[in-house]
Amino acid sequence: MRDNRLVRWVLGVTLVLLLGLLVHKVRWEEVEVEDEAHGKAATDPYYSLRHVLQGAGARLEVRKSLETMPPADATLLLESELWDIFPEREARLRAWVEDGGHLVLLSPHARGSDERLRWVPLSSVDPRRKAAPVAKKPPDDDDEDGEDVDSDGDKKSSKDDDHRNDKDDAPAHKQTPQQKEQQRRRADKLGRMFGITLPERGCAIFTETSATTKPAFEPGRAYRGCTLAGALRPLDHAVPTWLLAGSRGTLAMRVPVGRGDVTGVTPFLELENHDLLDGDNGLIAAAVLQAAPGRSVWIVEDESREPLLGWLWHEARTPLLLALAAVALSLWRLMVRFGPREALPPQARRSMGEQVRGTAQFIAGSDAQALHAATRKAFEDAARPRVEAWAERDDADRIAALAQSLAPAVAIDAAALLAALHVGGGATRQQILAATAVLEQARRAILRASAARHTS
Repeated sequence: MRDNRLVRWVLGVTLVLLLGLLVHKVRWEEVEVEDEAHGKAATDPYYSLRHVLQGAGARLEVRKSLETMPPADATLLLESELWDIFPEREARLRAWVEDGGHLVLLSPHARGSDERLRWVPLSSVDPRRKAAPVAKKPPDDDDEDGEDVDSDGDKKSSKDDDHRNDKDDAPAHKQTPQQKEQQRRRADKLGRMFGITLPERGCAIFTETSATTKPAFEPGRAYRGCTLAGALRPLDHAVPTWLLAGSRGTLAMRVPVGRGDVTGVTPFLELENHDLLDGDNGLIAAAVLQAAPGRSVWIVEDESREPLLGWLWHEARTPLLLALAAVALSLWRLMVRFGPREALPPQARRSMGEQVRGTAQFIAGSDAQALHAATRKAFEDAARPRVEAWAERDDADRIAALAQSLAPAVAIDAAALLAALHVGGGATRQQILAATAVLEQARRAILRASAARHTS
């Protein structure tokens, strides 16, 4: 009994120690796991932006080409790097802005790095001139090309960077692995574009500075933007009408151009589904795009065209079908066949008459004089037995004696026969063949007369 109690007591103490050790060593942490996008949000990266704009009364259109310009007083966000593959597009874009259009340019399109938009009075600072984020910038660095500006275009004091609010530097909400990978790819793309390593994305407070004459919402509103910021400055003495800046730098600046305006954003604008819902990114996007009731917002992405085969089918269907039919027939004719294309004629020996006629046709086609000479020899061989002293006579006496020896039923034309015998070398092929036919008819008449005499 005592042994059983001792064993139970030891086991109980061991179990309690193991449980205590487990509780002491195990650490519980809460991990935020977001649901995967489903429905329309899984296929449309601007699904959240559409709802934000619809709430403001605007509508969104995503285009793959700038072949047609947006309506007047619309907002155009130009993301494509190939928007000006045709030279006339830049002039059309400038005319559209000067007539009242609202253009939004991301940092790669600003005048400082894009020679195609010289008429835009904005310049983004080349990040390659900056080795680190703004807060780590030495106080004696040359800020000529990299400073932020206030409402008067003057440089900001470096004290703003020294008094950065720790709350503003708080990172954005925890991201899923897919979001982190997407953010990493975007940072790598922009880093290759600018030739630097961009800082990690975080959140900061951005406010409309005193340069703002047309606030997006109520005056003095602060926005918690979870995005990167850079530096923008006006050019050609342009006065900004709207400027959104914070401790991280300038996020957006708007300058008038004709009756319209151009808004520059550095380095990009958070518009995709998850990023738009982070912090006040949705409000910032609505302010940059100037969402208003009835306004159309266009986003022009990378230039793309319909595949060649699809374009041919839609624009030239009939010629395409005819060409395909011709190709199919050509291939069918070249296919290996298991028999002749048509029935072969029966094999049989040709008669002597067919052989003679075939030979005569061949000779007539190649050498009509030879055929005439052969026919004359055959005529003389048939006429010689019917005329006495054939060798002593000339052709005229021979023909006259031959005509007298023949019966009226087989009479011959002596003049035509004499002319046929003396066809000259200058005669044409048709004349030679006609003379040959006269000689052959006379020979057959002699043969018929000889056959009639023997039968009688």
